[in-house]
Amino acid sequence: MTSGNTTAAPAGRLERRKARTRAAIVQAATSLFRANGYEATSVQQIAEQADTGVGTLYGYFTSKEEILREVLRSRSEEAFARYFAQVDESSTYVDRICTAMRIVAAYINENRRILVAAFGAPGRDRGLDNQSQETLKAAFSALLTTGMERGEIAPLPAETTAQALIGMVTMAVLGVGIWAGREDDPLLLAELEHVTRRLLSGMS
Repeated sequence: MTSGNTTAAPAGRLERRKARTRAAIVQAATSLFRANGYEATSVQQIAEQADTGVGTLYGYFTSKEEILREVLRSRSEEAFARYFAQVDESSTYVDRICTAMRIVAAYINENRRILVAAFGAPGRDRGLDNQSQETLKAAFSALLTTGMERGEIAPLPAETTAQALIGMVTMAVLGVGIWAGREDDPLLLAELEHVTRRLLSGMS
């Protein structure tokens, strides 16, 4: 009698092998984009570092830009996981906002060259970028709203405050505009957190 699992087992191994190959491609691209930048990295280099062929790589991703989008998605997931590992039910909502800001800052610092490629290429499809920004804004807005409902955060326009906090930490860490030259200041994040705590508590 033939077991009903004879085809399921090989299929399962195939899916695991495909998942490992895809993960290797994303990891190789992440490493190369960080080291060399997006433009200077070729699909051939990604395939070689992932120990696979260019043809195989194109079986998983249609373009280098699609690989970049997957790198950004996976890095964002890691950042969210890091946030949830640092907060629990005892964390105040002001603490949660400040933790989220530190996670955003770390994400930007760790992926600076990748993000420059993601947001700096003219004419590039912004679909995933906009989705990521909207997800982040929604997460901050939800924290602010719940914090206000519990009386832990002063009454503020949640969405505008979320945008202001995200914009502040992003531009500061990247050294954009008036923040130029302070991106490597070791006191910067502590000062931003101090300002944020006073703002959210309603202190002048």
